[in-house]
Amino acid sequence: MSTSQGEAAKDHSATVLVAQDDVESERDLRINLEAAGYRVITAKDGAAALRLLTAHPVDLVLCEAMLPDMDGIEVCRAIKQAPATRDTPVVLLIAAADELLRQRAVDAGADDVAFTPVARATLQTLVRAQLRITQLKSQINELEGIVVTLARAVEDRDHSSAGLAEKVAHWAMQLGTAIGLPDDQLTFLYKAALLHDVGTLTVPVGVLAKEGRLDPGEFSQVKRHPVVGEEILAPLPRADQLLPAVRHHHERVDGAGYPDGLGGDQIPLFARIIAIADAFVAMTSDRPYRRRRTREEAVNILGQGAGKQWDAVLVDQFLRLVSEAGADAVPQVRSAG
Repeated sequence: MSTSQGEAAKDHSATVLVAQDDVESERDLRINLEAAGYRVITAKDGAAALRLLTAHPVDLVLCEAMLPDMDGIEVCRAIKQAPATRDTPVVLLIAAADELLRQRAVDAGADDVAFTPVARATLQTLVRAQLRITQLKSQINELEGIVVTLARAVEDRDHSSAGLAEKVAHWAMQLGTAIGLPDDQLTFLYKAALLHDVGTLTVPVGVLAKEGRLDPGEFSQVKRHPVVGEEILAPLPRADQLLPAVRHHHERVDGAGYPDGLGGDQIPLFARIIAIADAFVAMTSDRPYRRRRTREEAVNILGQGAGKQWDAVLVDQFLRLVSEAGADAVPQVRSAG
C-alpha cells in the first residue's frame, strides 16, 4: 500500500458527526460521506450533537448554522470551549450570502465554513483536509512530547538536576511577563527555557557530575551543548522561535560567552532572559561541584555581573521580582501549553 493510500485509509475510518435538522440535507450529507468510507452519526439539534460528542469518539463535526434549539455558532463555541473536545475540528454549514454569519462562525472558533448546498466533491475535499490537519497537529504534539521527554532525560541522567529546568522556565516566564511579552511569546519562552539544556544529553554523565574543576577537554564538551541542543530541536514546528534562545543562552553581553561570542543586543532577547534565570537557579541549587548559595549571595553576584555577563536592564527587573517573591520555594510552574 502506498503512503497516500495509507493516509486515505486512515481518513476513511474517521467518524463524522452531522448536526442537521433538515431531513433531506442530512440524508445527502450522510450518503456522500458514507460513500467516501466515513462512519457517520447524526443529530437533529445542538443539544443532541453535544451529547453525542461526549458519548462517541468523533473526528469531525459538520454543523448546520441554524438548528431548532440553538444555532450552530453556539454549538461550535461549546465544542471549542470544552477541554475534551476543543481540538475536534468543526465545519459550519451556512447560506452562501450570509457574510455576517460566516464571520460569527470564524469568531466562534470554527475550523472552516462551507456554503450550502455543498457539492459532493467539495464536501469530500473539505473533510479530507480537516482530517489531515488534525493528523498533522497530532504529529506535532507527539514530536513536542518526545523533545520534552528528552529534556526530562537530561535530569534523569544527573539526579542533582531534577526539577531545575522547570525552575528556570518559571523564572524566565516571570521575567518575560514583567517586561510585557505577549502570551504567544511567553509560551515560546517557556518551551525554550524548559529545553535550553537538552544538548547536554551528549555530554558524559561523569563530566556533568564531576565534583572538581573541569579540564579543557571536558569544558570543551560542555561548551558544545548549546549547538547540539539547536540540532536536536531543529525538526520541531516553529523551531525558529526556540533555536536562537537555545543556541545563545551562554553568551555574555560583554562578548566573552559562547558559542558565537555575541554581545549586547546581538544576543536574542529570549537567550538573555534565560541566561539570568538559569544562573539564578544554578546558584541557588546544590550542584556536584559546590553547595548552593544563599538567595542574597545569588542576588549580589547577578548585580555585580549586570552589564558584563548579563543584560543590566533585565537583571534590574529580575532582582525586583526576586525581592517580591520572598520565599525560596518556586510556585507551581505554568504549563507549556
